[in-house]
Amino acid sequence: MQFISNSKTPFYPPEIIDEVRQFDLEEVAQWLGMERDCHDKKKWRISGCTISIDPERGVFFDHLAQTGGGGAISLVTHVLGCDFVSAMDFLWGKPVDLSPRKPNKNILPKVKELEKLPRCNRRAPDKWKDVKEYLIDRRVLPSYLVDTLHQQGKIDADICGNVMFFRYSITEDFQIGEAVGASLRSISGNLKLLTPGTKRNEGWFFFGIGEGFVHKIFLVESPIDAISLAALRGNYIYGRTIYISVDGAGSIPRAILTQATQKGTTIILALDGDCPGEEMSWRIAKLLPRVLRLRPLLGKDWNEQLLGNRRYALAKEDWLMFVKALDRDELTRQRINRLVEQTTFSTAGREMFLLDWKAYRKRQNQLWQWYRQARTDGKSAGYLQRIVDIAISFNQQQPIPLSKKAIEAMQKDLTGR
Repeated sequence: MQFISNSKTPFYPPEIIDEVRQFDLEEVAQWLGMERDCHDKKKWRISGCTISIDPERGVFFDHLAQTGGGGAISLVTHVLGCDFVSAMDFLWGKPVDLSPRKPNKNILPKVKELEKLPRCNRRAPDKWKDVKEYLIDRRVLPSYLVDTLHQQGKIDADICGNVMFFRYSITEDFQIGEAVGASLRSISGNLKLLTPGTKRNEGWFFFGIGEGFVHKIFLVESPIDAISLAALRGNYIYGRTIYISVDGAGSIPRAILTQATQKGTTIILALDGDCPGEEMSWRIAKLLPRVLRLRPLLGKDWNEQLLGNRRYALAKEDWLMFVKALDRDELTRQRINRLVEQTTFSTAGREMFLLDWKAYRKRQNQLWQWYRQARTDGKSAGYLQRIVDIAISFNQQQPIPLSKKAIEAMQKDLTGR
């Protein structure tokens, strides 16, 4: 990370400073050369920084530095390590000196002893009412589930009024192990963070419903999705069901899940229905061979299905990815590229878009059917892993179409001919 220094101190009127401070943080991140995380669209990366951005609230948080701020000026000063004036110059489009600041050799820097960060933010009982209303009224989560998880100490409110979803290691019988931190969810925006000191790869938000043998385990992307899916499924009579949030691109308790499959437990990948969720599901399938896939029928995730107020909202730009994955010819791609550049679709354009989306989804389903059939037929581990690799390549942001040989093998396995 370099330091921007500026010897001049130009005068910026207060109204200009206020205007610059309100610049869209995601646009500023692009100007800074940051790259958006392919799995978590709220997260941006550059050397030395991994930053979550909430553009609606205009705030950010650096997971590596464990600090955050608000406004475009603060983001620039944090990423570039510059002063206020240089940040204003940068945002206002003026040339700035990108050379590192030279330290004063006569002054020795003071070494501050690092304080040990707390594992979790403090619980705030006086904030729980607002958090509970958010979960029940805005997220439509059943009050009995919210109350039960609160009584079990798995969800609470912090001193800032955020939802705290507590993370624990998982024992062999799927009981709570060591507390390792908490995930935070803002009730007034889209900001999602981990509390300082949280060991993301050592603990998860999870809970179980029912008693006895663990019959099914659902892996979802977020704590709210876990509770939403449990609400949609209701109380199943047979055995015990476990719901685990794996943070989308986060890690999974692989050893525990592998042991569970060996005992006959079914692992169901219930991650989001979008492309990153599909790719992540296949990456987990590569680690856990015997899994099933379940997608929401409405919306992108399980909370959207619980709300029941919208279908999965496709972006126009996704069309280019669909046609690339489906290996459309160059003329078709050029025509679609021109359509995507238009402000709105015509009726015919919208119908073409939906047809390609359905074809893309059909191919996604065929890949899972192929995987299950190959497993049923007793194909080798190497053969199954090859299917997984093909599926990952097909579902990534820059998709690779199935080869003619792969399509022939899939059709042969599915039809038995």
